[in-house]
Amino acid sequence: MAATKSNTTINNLSDDSLTEIFCKLPCKSLFSCKSVSKHWLTLISNTNFHSLYLTHQHTLFHKIQSQGEDPDQPSFILKPYNALVIAPNLPSLQLGSLENHLSLTSLGSDFEPANIVPQLRSVLKFVFACSNGLLVYGNPRPRHKCVYHVRNPLTKDSLKLPSAPTLCDHAGVLVGFMCDPYYSLAKENSGLSIVPTSERRFRVVRIPAFSDTRVTFDVEVFSSETGEWKRFVVSCPQGFACGFFLTSSSVEHEGKLYFMGGGRVLVYDPYDDECVASVIELPRGFGEAYRGCLGVSCGKLQLSEFPISPSSAFEAYSGRVWELEYCGKEEERRWKLVHEFCLPEIIGPMFQELKALEVEYVRGCSRILAFHPYVKDSVFLKFGDNIICCNLLTRRFRVCKYGGLSLLFYPVIPVLLPWWPTPIPSSPSLVDPSV
Repeated sequence: MAATKSNTTINNLSDDSLTEIFCKLPCKSLFSCKSVSKHWLTLISNTNFHSLYLTHQHTLFHKIQSQGEDPDQPSFILKPYNALVIAPNLPSLQLGSLENHLSLTSLGSDFEPANIVPQLRSVLKFVFACSNGLLVYGNPRPRHKCVYHVRNPLTKDSLKLPSAPTLCDHAGVLVGFMCDPYYSLAKENSGLSIVPTSERRFRVVRIPAFSDTRVTFDVEVFSSETGEWKRFVVSCPQGFACGFFLTSSSVEHEGKLYFMGGGRVLVYDPYDDECVASVIELPRGFGEAYRGCLGVSCGKLQLSEFPISPSSAFEAYSGRVWELEYCGKEEERRWKLVHEFCLPEIIGPMFQELKALEVEYVRGCSRILAFHPYVKDSVFLKFGDNIICCNLLTRRFRVCKYGGLSLLFYPVIPVLLPWWPTPIPSSPSLVDPSV
């Protein structure tokens, strides 16, 4: 008997079968699938599908985590800008060459980084902060009002904000950014699942720099709900000196922003109507603040000093890492030293090889750029014109070349790609003409 020929095609598959297939595709491919038919567009755009897709990614992510550190996990500098992209090695982010999909090159000539050292000294920043996969970028020129943009580097969606209230000063400005996540973890009878959030908002925070210690100071906040900037007088009873450091940046952690300056860490909640900030003292024996890096790893706030103020050639490549501990009440916080390390001991013979290749303009500019967000004990270091991803506990490391001068002076902003691109929350009457 002849075999019966099947007439089943992808066009007459059930929604359940299509959903199962779509859950295994990279999110970039899903965006392309939306243009195939109205049926596919409706299915992929549905928040119920997003929940199934994200729950599938959550399961895969924890399976990879349980297997230990992933040496092939993508991470790279988003050339030629000061952003360090860190992507989970998951199907949702298997985009081929991520560098070709994540781009800020359409920002225009006003945002092209300078390529010679004198121009780098003009104290221009480009990428200020990242929250849930969205970037805040701008070009603050002295004696000008800065215009900030919120951008999703994966989808290329952008939102241009109104000009900042005050002029940019030569002393600089600290900028923070918080955006609600697109999805959250939910407990159900069948277990855990990921669900898209119905309401989203963001805040952009500006603190004009000042060198003296103050108990009150001005903070400018842009709210996505109102579409406007508003100036607040913030009270900080312990005092804070907002000295501007080119290698500093804000850190978002548990609904608050953290800024380094003047030997302390400022803690500020842009959603708090009481406008009261607090500070965390740096660890005893901490050196110069510009050698520090503040970040979050595995849900813990961490602080590094690298290199330690050198009194010997050995210390020139030594560092320390602390983790913030809560001792009962929130105000009872202290730094716990978790790592003391020497870079030559970790990377062995390769250290002398990399050191010999240092060119004049990058010599002596080693520093920690960021902490790994979900691989414990791992940091990203700049050594010469190389980026070293290093696990301080296991001593495993990976070296990649970076020839961009901008890393000499600019803060490097960690960009953790979410499993599904975060839509930019809408603001009243704001439309970016470049989109």
